[in-house]
Amino acid sequence: MKKVKLIYNSGAGQSKFTYSLDKVIEKFMQNDIEVIIYRAGQKDNLEEFLKDTDKEEIYGIVVAGGDGTINRVVTIMMKYAIRTPLGVIPAGTSNDFARHINMPSSYLESVDKILGDNIHGVDVGKANDKYFINVCSAGLFTNSSQKADPNLKQALGKASYFITGAVEFFKFRPFSVEIETDNERFSEKINLFLIFNGSSVGGMTYFTSDSSIHDGLLDLIIIKNCGLHEIPKILGNVLAGNLEDSDNIIYRKTKKIRIDKIEGECDRPDVDGDEGPEFPLNVTCIENGINMFL
Repeated sequence: MKKVKLIYNSGAGQSKFTYSLDKVIEKFMQNDIEVIIYRAGQKDNLEEFLKDTDKEEIYGIVVAGGDGTINRVVTIMMKYAIRTPLGVIPAGTSNDFARHINMPSSYLESVDKILGDNIHGVDVGKANDKYFINVCSAGLFTNSSQKADPNLKQALGKASYFITGAVEFFKFRPFSVEIETDNERFSEKINLFLIFNGSSVGGMTYFTSDSSIHDGLLDLIIIKNCGLHEIPKILGNVLAGNLEDSDNIIYRKTKKIRIDKIEGECDRPDVDGDEGPEFPLNVTCIENGINMFL
């Protein structure tokens, strides 16, 4: 009988997944797959649970949670070079990466997709010593998931990010950075930058045909310093994929990015919804870093 390791975050997504856990297990068992369960928490030994997976003849690692839980698992997989495929059940607050790979919002339909055995290598980003599967970012709105009150997040879900972002909006000040990509080097005063491996952040998706987790490249989006009243229109262009239609947007595709903050205040960058490394950032794309059920 095949086996999967199922990691679930009981506190993710307003704890909805816990009510469907038995049905998910039943779905796997109906397909002759044994489920080994791990309940992830703030202080646990998830690394010990996963590190020898390749030696244990495991069919797949399945994560039921949000981007933060997926990030923890991907980080361990990269550390131990685990090639066992990873499957995602979107059970978090915003489920940005799950949205990018088109996982169904239904838990059981996600299991069906995992059982389809459609396995591909996907890219993984690395910012200094931190891995990310979806996005590395800094500046306006980008750390709302970190700053959102846990009680508000539990009660309101994704809406808590928008409330937190609105509060931060009027306190924010632009900052200056020096940026180096594969082909250029420049300085700019900016409101925020987003380095995408996926295509969604905070529940919002930007639409571009160039976005891929299979091309060995990262998508860099920078919103320059501009009046705060212009920000909604600029974000609208980003979400619509009109990245060339505004003088305040810089868009690049590149394998490597170095960003150094040279003036002004900015919180530490965010990686997949959690606190990332300090500046300067050295970011690279690791092509086919892990295998996934897609």
